[in-house]
Amino acid sequence: MRSCYYICLLLAVSLLFSNCKSNVADSVDVPVKKDTYLVSYALVRSVTAAEIKTLFSPVQSVYPDVADILPSVNLGFRVYVVTYNTTLGVKKLVASGVVCIPDGGGTYPILSFQNGTNTVYINAPSVNAASYNVQLISSFASTGFVMVIPDYLGFGSSTEVFHPYLYMPATVSAILDLFRAVKEMGSKTDLNLKLSSDLYLMGYSQGGLSTLQLHKAIETSYSSEFNLKGVGCGAGPYNLTSITTMMVGATTYPQPYYIAYIMKGFKSAGAFPNPYTDIFNEPYASRIDGLFNGLNSGGDINSQLSTNIAQLFTNEFRTTLTTNTKFKEMRDALAASSVTAWKVKTPLILSHGQADTDVSPLMTSQLYADLMNLDPPLPVTYIPLAGMDHGGASAPSLLAFVKRFLVIKGK
Repeated sequence: MRSCYYICLLLAVSLLFSNCKSNVADSVDVPVKKDTYLVSYALVRSVTAAEIKTLFSPVQSVYPDVADILPSVNLGFRVYVVTYNTTLGVKKLVASGVVCIPDGGGTYPILSFQNGTNTVYINAPSVNAASYNVQLISSFASTGFVMVIPDYLGFGSSTEVFHPYLYMPATVSAILDLFRAVKEMGSKTDLNLKLSSDLYLMGYSQGGLSTLQLHKAIETSYSSEFNLKGVGCGAGPYNLTSITTMMVGATTYPQPYYIAYIMKGFKSAGAFPNPYTDIFNEPYASRIDGLFNGLNSGGDINSQLSTNIAQLFTNEFRTTLTTNTKFKEMRDALAASSVTAWKVKTPLILSHGQADTDVSPLMTSQLYADLMNLDPPLPVTYIPLAGMDHGGASAPSLLAFVKRFLVIKGK
């Protein structure tokens, strides 16, 4: 359950942005020619710095990090929905996301936010740019970042494919292509956009894993293309092998749609061949495809599954997942999309609510321990958030990340 303070902050965001100048009704989708990645961009909203200060000032007593961020809130910004070319395997797609460009004509780095788990089409950032979460994240553009919020494949303009939930190859390639499209936006004279070469990343829950997947991929394969400066990851399921084993080995689990989403996402991406009947008991096996229809929320899907693990999963899956050759391709795929420790070069902040029952805090504490066991010492900070559950730790985590990024950017 989200903390009441977080809900109050989101309500404040909603009230603020309902009064901001909206350009939805008269916006024109601008088609772009002769670019490799960028397809189109459309202005949907404009916000002033004064409005952002009005938003954040009252919540300083709840979130102390706001006081350190407020002095940097100096810019208005424009919110655009962007479409761009990417691929899923060999399939060519037009994907989408939100890009927020600060006013003022300065030169700004990119800060990309990877959102948490979503199953509903209309909640994609580009489809519902006026939602609480998108508005809150967009507001950081006022501190001098070009805010980028990917939809992920399977949402926004790419609903012809199913979302490859947590699947690393699809996540990394699609988001890197969005960054490339944003770079191409810098050549459009009507946008008045000047980009620095610097890149910052942050995410929470699914976005925590997506962000760490991006972090490792950039440092190990794309460092000449992207100048990564700071990374923040909150409450991510970083080791998919471990968290799947933990879920399957438990007596009960409060969010069964997570494991169902992993299985459908990986299976849809071609990561393993097992039919659902290898994994789920009936009637659940026959329900999976229909439940993930882009209309049902996680709660809706949970209501059609079972929190009782013995009821939900086949006995064979529960007892032989880690040993049975039938599940080897599944194990290999989960391991390949997990992020193991490496010699991190870019400053990394990890956070996790210590009362989180959705994604175990062990995901972060074990990753941190593994990183710290490497030699030499790495630029990694761990922020354990005492007493906070999965929803309650999200806002404090993101504020802590942005606070650190502003320090790095100012050096």
